[in-house]
Amino acid sequence: MAGLENILNKIIKDAEEKSQLIIKEAEEKKTSIIENREEDGRFLANKIDMIAEREREDIFKRSKSSEELKARDKILSEKNRIIDEVLDKVVEELENLSGDDFVKFLKNNLGDENLKGGTIDIPKKYRDAVEKADLGFKISDKDMKSGFVLNKDNLIYNGDFRSLVKSEREDLEKFLAEKLFS
Repeated sequence: MAGLENILNKIIKDAEEKSQLIIKEAEEKKTSIIENREEDGRFLANKIDMIAEREREDIFKRSKSSEELKARDKILSEKNRIIDEVLDKVVEELENLSGDDFVKFLKNNLGDENLKGGTIDIPKKYRDAVEKADLGFKISDKDMKSGFVLNKDNLIYNGDFRSLVKSEREDLEKFLAEKLFS
């Protein structure tokens, strides 16, 4: 029976060696899988870090750009406020011209001979000066707040100071912006 016992011992020994080999292969496979998963995890973590960094930079750039736009808008708003203030002062100065200066203003704006003979509406405070200057216009009884309005035939020429400033506003704004802010 010794032969049978030897065969059994050999089978058991072979089975133990085979089981050791299977266990060793399984351990190697387990180690390989773990290493691969760790590498995948590091790769994904790096990818997430890169995405997060890009997002952070994008948010920072958008925030900076937004703040720069707000600052620019505030500056533009303040410049427009200053220009409005200057234009209001221009109208105020024009409304307070002396009689002689008002007559000069009329001569400069209504010097065309074709306009003579019309009726002119002017502020009461300038009537005496305009009558003395004898510019060739009939002075109406209508009282203007500022400037003048000339009526001749079918022509109405509006020389109201506020209207003049309003109609020339775009050019005046450019001129003032160059003078005030350059």
